[in-house]
Amino acid sequence: MKIQQEKKIAAAFQNCKLKAISEIGTCFHPECEQKSINSHILQKNGILSTLEKDGHVMEMGINPFQNDIHYFNRIGINKAYSFKCFCNEHDTNLFKSIETEEIDFNDYSNLILFTLRTIYNEKFRKLVNVRMRELLIEKHSDIYDVDYLTEENKQEKLGLKDIEKTENLIWKDINTDSESFTFITREIQHIDLCLSAFYNFETTRELDIYRRKYGKDKEDVMDIFVNVFPYKGKTTVIMGYKTIHEKEVKGYVNMIMKESEKRFLRKLTNLLMFQCETWITSQNFYEKRIKKCEKYFGLAAEYSIRNFDERQFFAINLFREDFCESMNRWKKNVLRSSKRLSS
Repeated sequence: MKIQQEKKIAAAFQNCKLKAISEIGTCFHPECEQKSINSHILQKNGILSTLEKDGHVMEMGINPFQNDIHYFNRIGINKAYSFKCFCNEHDTNLFKSIETEEIDFNDYSNLILFTLRTIYNEKFRKLVNVRMRELLIEKHSDIYDVDYLTEENKQEKLGLKDIEKTENLIWKDINTDSESFTFITREIQHIDLCLSAFYNFETTRELDIYRRKYGKDKEDVMDIFVNVFPYKGKTTVIMGYKTIHEKEVKGYVNMIMKESEKRFLRKLTNLLMFQCETWITSQNFYEKRIKKCEKYFGLAAEYSIRNFDERQFFAINLFREDFCESMNRWKKNVLRSSKRLSS
């Protein structure tokens, strides 16, 4: 009976998610209502193609209905890192300077385009989640906790409001040549990995203190935007933030971007393990560095849910041969700290 119920819950989840995805099909350009097509977060030719083997790459997936919720999945390059975002015209013309021409990373207008795709991928994911939960509430209230889903949607919609503020600033920059964001770029050795994400500068503890102090959620969260991808034999890194937040976040971003390469790769590992989900890697890198340590990615995700101080960095480096050993030490230290807190 329990197994049948679990299968019923999983089937409802999957069906509602697929329906939610199918319902989101209008171009995200603010002045367009044409049908959207599948867009890659980063260009397929010249960036994603550097990671592919037999037309496939590796991405981390999430399945809440299996024992190991986080797992790595081999996926075709045409589907990897893609989502329905722009119509064919806007997808082709708007991103021409970063997809069909040599990219000038000193050009602000190019950097803002990378950020636009980054936030629109997250907007798409949130829209899917909201609609999926609405369908679960509507059709499967007998097997799902409606109050829980309603609260989850409340938080998701707050995130969508934050994204709306950011996208409005970006379109203002695109249309008027203003510059509302500050970016820092650097090159490092080639690594078989693409990352495109953003996350809150504020820690969970800081946001909770604000909520208790003012009786409401913080309305202007400080986002950090990050893109990491192979380009012309090296790996390019772009980090950015809204210029109005420079006083608070400049030191943090500089601390990451102006480190030695060895220390930078440590910090990048921390972002991959604890802050950012939207990344892919090559099958070769997966086999070499991740496969034997795959369990730690799920443990890191679980830790992130309970962690109130997301700006801390641990001495781990995914790009070193001793990564598994360093993650094992991290695990022991986390368990030891947990025991001290509970005693």
